Amino acid sequence: MNVGKMLRRNDGAASPVKKKKEPNSKKKKDSAKPSSTDTKKSKSPATDTKTETKKKIPEKKKPENAVPKKKVPEKTVPKKKVPEKNTDEPQKEQKDNRKQERDDPEEPSKSLYPGGPEAFDNERYDPSKWTCKEYLFDGKATSDHLGKMEEVRGKSIQEGIQHFQAHPELYIAMMYQSSMINFVEAKQKYHLLHRRNTYLYRPQIGTGNRGWMTLLINEYEQLPRFPNNELPEKNRDKHTDHFEFQGRKLHIPYTMNKPIMPGRGMGIGDSPDLAIFRNIDPSDVHQGTIGDCWLLGAISALAEFDGAIKKLFRKTKKLEQRPLPGPNMYTVSLYDLKTWKEVDIEIDERLPVKADMSGKLLGARLSNRGELWVSYLEKACAVHCGGWDKIHGGACTHAWSLLTGCKYQYDIHKNPQTGKYYALGKYNATKKQWEEHCNCPHEDSGRLWKVDWPEVGGGGSRHKEIDKDELFQKMCAWDKENYIVAAATSGAGGYSSAGQDDGLVDDHAYSVIECYDNVAGTGIGMMKIRNPWGQGEIEDGEFDDDGPGWDKYPEIKAELKPVVADDGIFWVTKDEFFRFFQSIYLSASNMTRFLED
Repeated sequence: MNVGKMLRRNDGAASPVKKKKEPNSKKKKDSAKPSSTDTKKSKSPATDTKTETKKKIPEKKKPENAVPKKKVPEKTVPKKKVPEKNTDEPQKEQKDNRKQERDDPEEPSKSLYPGGPEAFDNERYDPSKWTCKEYLFDGKATSDHLGKMEEVRGKSIQEGIQHFQAHPELYIAMMYQSSMINFVEAKQKYHLLHRRNTYLYRPQIGTGNRGWMTLLINEYEQLPRFPNNELPEKNRDKHTDHFEFQGRKLHIPYTMNKPIMPGRGMGIGDSPDLAIFRNIDPSDVHQGTIGDCWLLGAISALAEFDGAIKKLFRKTKKLEQRPLPGPNMYTVSLYDLKTWKEVDIEIDERLPVKADMSGKLLGARLSNRGELWVSYLEKACAVHCGGWDKIHGGACTHAWSLLTGCKYQYDIHKNPQTGKYYALGKYNATKKQWEEHCNCPHEDSGRLWKVDWPEVGGGGSRHKEIDKDELFQKMCAWDKENYIVAAATSGAGGYSSAGQDDGLVDDHAYSVIECYDNVAGTGIGMMKIRNPWGQGEIEDGEFDDDGPGWDKYPEIKAELKPVVADDGIFWVTKDEFFRFFQSIYLSASNMTRFLED
């Protein structure tokens, strides 16, 4: 978002500041993110907090001896019907590789971005870490998202400065025409940029006598800065300085395009709630500019099980205390898919930015509560797969293998000729052997074969196709078994769900959080879905945030307790699910052992 045109020089009174018009939205959201004290629930109807509910702990069952693998497309838009291929022949995985764009959500009561006012309302807040810096600038600035720009007319600029400095937790910037401070008070005017929902505000600051405006910035440094914003060389990992993406080197040492160290006054994580994690939640995931919804969708689904995420970071020393004031190094344990053994990936605290000098993070941003774990896990996966280009496109099931070491991954597709579903995996039942696995999804053969259905849910021969009702029952059984499930809007034969609902993203992977059959005795099956973007939901569903179903079936509303918030989480009926999603992905590993209260 370019805010350079928002402020114009004027002789007596500058033109009113205009906010960029927010995109039209069918519904208004009135809450956004769970508080850090929210806890996960067992697998009963969702609570009225906005955290993903945890699953019910069933009797343990061994993962089946069936076979699998997965895929999640993201840039395939064919809509032509293609004759069904013989799926006893190897199938190719579809991979998502498009850059995703999305509109900004409407402004809710709580920040959609880290560093909002609520971040400074806790015991970790230290008012002595505020500094107010003054610059000259020409009114031009950019921002990933701009919060409220408040215009104050006819009041003293000096008094405005005092108010601004007294409330740094509310305001991130104050600006005024420098000469206007000498005008009569009735002619004075200034602008206050609110901290809530302002993300990565970057003014173009002049030097010397350049700039016709005065800009005040309230900065909070949770951690001490390093000289020149450079991590000491002895404390660097061996990867970050060499990162490239799409043929461009991301960082050149000692230039302006430096990787971000969160919490050190570089515009990311500059708040007292900064932490590696506290209350791990699927809604912590917010995709960046890489086309890796296959990975982040898989991570979001895995985040239902707190212990599974903590296991990945378990070899990091003093993990619960990080980030520390000194240099931080993180150890992330992932699986080498050629040997199926764990390998440790060491990464430093720097997060890469785009090569275009915009200062924007390349990958996933921090959670709304200032948690770092998603950003560092994504970075470790990029290193493990061979670079950021190597994770631009992939498959959910591939990600789950990297994260959990589980071979039993399934791609489930609809046969466009019969309208029924079949299961694919990486096990060749004819040759009785597995296909070769590779860490990089681009180097993987992508060959998939028809496989037997998982035993949980009733099993079934690899030659058996099932209808949506039987598949839904299987999905409910997998949910109770604490398997991990995702779905995509594109499928076999080039079919796409584009146009089924304006809120759906074409060729995109979503997490399937919960499945309920016969909710409140109504005979209606319901499924809880999450977009890994952390925003963007269906708009015309029977049970979207303001859908008619909630009023028509108050007993369903009472049992599921839906929360209205543009956080990417939404409910669909069974019939809507199979209309909106063409492919289903399953990791057949019981995750019950990773549940935490």
